[in-house]
Formats: sequence, structure tokens, C-alpha cells
Amino acid sequence: MLRLITLATTALLLAACSPDKAATPEQAATNFITANVPPPTTAADTKGDGVLRDADNRPYGYALLGEPFPQFTATMADGQAFDSAVLNRWMVIDVWGIWCGDCMRDAPYVAALATAIEQDPDLYFLSIHVPANASRTSPEELYGKYGSVEAYFAEKGYSYPTVLDTDTRIREKLKISWTPSYLLISPDGIIRAFRTDLSVAGGEPVKDFLKDVARVKSEVRKAEFGGAALPASIGPEGTMGLTGTTPFTLDAMKAAFPGHEILTDRAYAGEQAYPVFLVQTLPAAGQAGRLVYVVEPDWTVGNVGAVVTRNPDVAGPDGGKVGQMKLKALSAEARSLCELEPGPVDALFICPDSADNPRFIRAFGAGGDFDGQLSDAAPDYQAEAVLLEMKYVPPAPAAAP
Repeated sequence: MLRLITLATTALLLAACSPDKAATPEQAATNFITANVPPPTTAADTKGDGVLRDADNRPYGYALLGEPFPQFTATMADGQAFDSAVLNRWMVIDVWGIWCGDCMRDAPYVAALATAIEQDPDLYFLSIHVPANASRTSPEELYGKYGSVEAYFAEKGYSYPTVLDTDTRIREKLKISWTPSYLLISPDGIIRAFRTDLSVAGGEPVKDFLKDVARVKSEVRKAEFGGAALPASIGPEGTMGLTGTTPFTLDAMKAAFPGHEILTDRAYAGEQAYPVFLVQTLPAAGQAGRLVYVVEPDWTVGNVGAVVTRNPDVAGPDGGKVGQMKLKALSAEARSLCELEPGPVDALFICPDSADNPRFIRAFGAGGDFDGQLSDAAPDYQAEAVLLEMKYVPPAPAAAP
């Protein structure tokens, strides 16, 4: 995924992309918007393109708000190929141009914004450099004295991923009626928010913009993964709402873990990768969500193969939690099912709930290189074995008659 490298905070004033009139933060056309609403009666179609604008020609809305981000391929400023299909994370997109005076006034805010986004592992930044219109696509009109975006970045000290639109094809797909325009895209590819210049926002433009982004992210996640969160537990009967044979699908995960965010990821067994679902708490104000479960597949039947937790807040069937429960807390009968797996660093005691058809497995860890048998382990060695992981194994689907 595209990430940022390093950024500076200087600005350059070139030809303006709108009449040079003062704009105030109170103007609705300069707000962060998440839904198009009827503009004030003073709005007018000043350019004959059907877009209602304020006195400075800023639009009061955005045609693609709430719609899927258009698909396209292009070339980036560094020469790499770009496909918009990679935009499958939360993404802030800045649509701008070197030729645009308003964009140049926004340059220091963009630099600060991109730097802040680089610190957020759940948010990415991309810029798209576009022409003013289809009749102004020569290198001179696009890049002025610099000749290229890369040369401009080199002089100003900027460095962030930039897609090039050299013929307005992307600008037209995105229905951009003003530059600079900022778009917020969610992982499902929907355009969730829009705003114009940060330089006319007033207050603390970058900080306020990121607060608006965080609010939208929270609202979208609550709507998508809503519902009352079930108690975080795991045992032979299941975990939260996953209590039996379950399809390994996103919809099934949402149903099984209400009130939690479901992310896709990959795990590795040796060099072989396989997909997993990560179940985590919804982010709270100023805090990222916490991982609760990892859901692994059983591709032989297309169902969930196991649910694993190392979260210290998840309770086992007897209340035991990771990092707290000791192996000695198990009954003698339960300990008799444990097997020792020695290793070069840690020895693990693997303790299933059944010898023949386990549904719940706990792993206890004790430091040191131990290569004996469980029965040979010193009492104090076993006493120090602490619960590291719990796993629920759903039953296999019933055989067809």
C-alpha cells in the first residue's frame, strides 16, 4: 500500500485557480461535508456546469459523495503504474495542481496533513495532480517552470505519492469542480466526505480535518459493525456468537461478533500464506481498536477452522485469562490431557479439553529449553507455566446423507 516518505511545509503562489477573493470558514462551501444538502438561496450556477457555487465559485456539494470511487489506471509521478483498485483502506485523497494558486496556498497544510496521516496505521494519503481543463494539458500549463511534479517536489522538499492526470480523464471521472478538493474514502471504496481548501478553514485546519475524518470513520464502523458487543469469552461451546459450524465469510463474522470491527489479513505457516479475519474492538476516541480474536479457515470445507485469542480480557470457560491463569489451576484430569511441546526457546504445554475430539485447546508457556516429558517436569517448572493462548475448534459439518 502507498505510504508517505518525507514532507516539508513551504508554499508556492502561482496562478490562482479561482478569483482571489477572501473566503471565511463560516461559508458552507468550505465545510467538511458528508452528505449533500440543499445550498442556500444565494448559491448560483456561475460556470454553467450545473454546480451550485458560492461567491468565490466553491461548490456547495460533491456529485460523487456516498458513491463508489471511480476505477481507473494511471501513472504516478515517480513512473510507477497505479490502479485505483488498491484503494481498499481508509484514504485521504488531495486533488490539486501546480498551476492552481489555491492549491499552492494549501501546500503547507497538505504537507502537515500528510505527515500526520503517516503516523496513523489506519489511514493513508494520496494526491492526484490534474489539469485545469481539457484545453490546458501541455507540460507548461500543467507544471509551469518546474516541468514535472517530481521537479517541484525536489525543489520544495515534498515527497508523497502522486497520481498524474495529464488529459483530465481522471478529473472528469472524479467529477472535480474545484481544486483543491479533498476526498475521504472508506475501505469498501465509498467516498464518505469532501471538502475544499484547508487554507480558508480557519481554526486549526489540519487538526480539525483529522478530527472530522476520525468522526466519520467511527460512524461508518459503528453502522457496519454495530450491535451490542457480546462478552469476550471462549470455550468448548464457542466464542461470542460463533458457536458451531460457521462459513468463513465476512457476513458470518459480522453476525458472530457484533459491535466489533472485522479486518482481513494473512497469516503464515512456514512460507505458505493463508487468509484470516481479525476481530477487534471498535476504536475509541484517541485509541485504536484492540485485537480480540484471529479467525482461521478450514478450506477443505470453506468454514471456520479455529478461533484463537491471546487477548488478556477474554475469559475461558472457568474464568481463566491469558497472562493470568497458571497450568496448575487445571484439574488433575485436565492436566492429564496436556502434552509438552519442547522448543529451543520456550516449552509449551498444549492442553485440549478432549483427547479424541477437542473443541477447546489451551497453550501454557514456561521459559527455558526443556526436552523432558510432562511427568518429568519439576513442580515449580509447571507452576510457572502461564496461559498464552486459547483456541476454539468448531465441529466439522455433518456428513451429507
